[in-house]
Amino acid sequence: MTYFLMVIATLVLSFIGQEFVPAIEWAFFARLLLVQTTFFCASVTVPYPVMLLLAAATGFVWDARYHVPVYPEGAAHAELGFGFTMFLYGLMGSLIQGVRPLFRRGRWELPVFLIGVCTFLGLVIQYLVISFHRGGLFLTTEMWFQMLMTSLFSMLAAPFILLLLSRLAKWTGYRIRLEGITRKYSYGNSI
Repeated sequence: MTYFLMVIATLVLSFIGQEFVPAIEWAFFARLLLVQTTFFCASVTVPYPVMLLLAAATGFVWDARYHVPVYPEGAAHAELGFGFTMFLYGLMGSLIQGVRPLFRRGRWELPVFLIGVCTFLGLVIQYLVISFHRGGLFLTTEMWFQMLMTSLFSMLAAPFILLLLSRLAKWTGYRIRLEGITRKYSYGNSI
């Protein structure tokens, strides 16, 4: 229970930190999406029901902070509905839960790569939904590079956040890693 409270505190700190993360000019004004990266890192360390709870809470706060209605011709509506981010976090968190057994064995490579992929997929899905609402698809090279660089920044930050969460788990007594996993058979050394 203490670990889950620490994860929530880490997510709250990531919301605060997101306000101070600047856009990087040389990377087509891409930025590190600190909240998404922290959520994806947390979702690989917790069980599935807790991940869904974190997805709902994080998506709700994200939508409450960044939900911007537009006013075309006097009628107020939003291009992304309130709660869409919760669905998106739940979907991407479910993908990351698929590599949780690898992470629990101490393998960080695929979860870190998948965090970048989920960040990219989330941005693409949001862009496609917004384009559908606008009635046209406008693709530019700069937009794709911006999404790719944002995903790359998330992949670069993910090991540090995973290390922080691993330290918090160790400090609180929460077991992320599976101890005592051994192979039944050893090849090459028969005695």
